[in-house]
Amino acid sequence: MSRMTNPSRVPGLPGLALVAVALAVGTVALAGCSRGGPLAPASTVGAGSPVAGSTPGPTEVPGPPVASLEGGTAGIVPGELGTFLWDGLGSDAPWIVPPDTVPAAAGAPLAVTLDPGLVPRRWTARWAPVLAGAAGDPVAVTAGDDAAVEVAAPTARGSWGLQVEISFAGGQRAAWYWSLSVGP
Repeated sequence: MSRMTNPSRVPGLPGLALVAVALAVGTVALAGCSRGGPLAPASTVGAGSPVAGSTPGPTEVPGPPVASLEGGTAGIVPGELGTFLWDGLGSDAPWIVPPDTVPAAAGAPLAVTLDPGLVPRRWTARWAPVLAGAAGDPVAVTAGDDAAVEVAAPTARGSWGLQVEISFAGGQRAAWYWSLSVGP
């Protein structure tokens, strides 16, 4: 234990202020010791953490990745996460119609990217018309067994909902949603 300086011998520092500083320093020191120091972020804890520069596998990600849609005139747009099953965690959601709409030309090529860059095992994309803020019955389905999730915007003008469901090698799966306004 350290010895405190007599407050009356520290010039210009009242005794009470020195005691307050000593208590604050001690409290901070104890707070750091009580848990073994600051907690590391969840993404860096454990043996399954990805090594810098590596592409993490599905079991190394603590939850579904962020899926973004590229190719509309709005640039890169993150999707709304819906139903997912990920390493024992899960959520069930109805078809989601996000409030933000991505403008796209009829038939424009669109791609979905994942961050982190996990490799899909299989994917399915479904288009449904959006009427009065709700998705109707899906009218078009595209599927693939490769890493590239690429679809074309509907050729009919109007409001559309896009659902992309992706499954991964570790048994994880998730669905993401976007709203598109298809025009000329």
